[in-house]
Amino acid sequence: MKQPLSEIFSNVFDQDREPTTYGHIVDEIGQHGIAVILILFALPSALPIPAAGYSTILSIPLFLIGYRLLAGYDTIWLSAKMRERTFDPKSFSRKLVGAMHRMISFFENFTKPRLSWLTGATITRSAIGILIIALAASMALPIPGTNTAPAFGIFLIGFALLEEDGLMLILGVLASLVALVISLTIIFFGYQSYIYLKDLLISLF
Repeated sequence: MKQPLSEIFSNVFDQDREPTTYGHIVDEIGQHGIAVILILFALPSALPIPAAGYSTILSIPLFLIGYRLLAGYDTIWLSAKMRERTFDPKSFSRKLVGAMHRMISFFENFTKPRLSWLTGATITRSAIGILIIALAASMALPIPGTNTAPAFGIFLIGFALLEEDGLMLILGVLASLVALVISLTIIFFGYQSYIYLKDLLISLF
């Protein structure tokens, strides 16, 4: 019987758990499939709760997962340096962990196998890989507004793959495209503001 994601989450983010490494965590949850890794690495940034520093770090394995899906793999590979990074559940606030658990439990009630052929198609997984790479790149940017929406899109896609839910996958892809538009808009106007202020300062001095 498949272990519920909420149980896997509780084990990984147990506040009484001793610090370990990202490599150990990936090995521990990798047996449940790449979708679980996708969900758990996107989740801390997918909530509208301040989580400074998480997005940039977690974007690295998410980027690698996207590449692996694009290349047709169902397993994740991390560099030795990334595997040795410390993972300490206590670095995540209890408020954040509680919110993440509630979010998982909420979506567990609504996802189920449907349109499963859509989640298993090779072309679908390749397209998802490209999308996740773009979303992870957005998450890596230290710019407010470019982290939460892309992470939420990845979270939905991961849930869809885990539960073989084609309808959820469609929603996840749509949410991801909206997130990318938001990120690009923020980057564009941020750059335009920078150019304007730069020119203004030059004209003043």
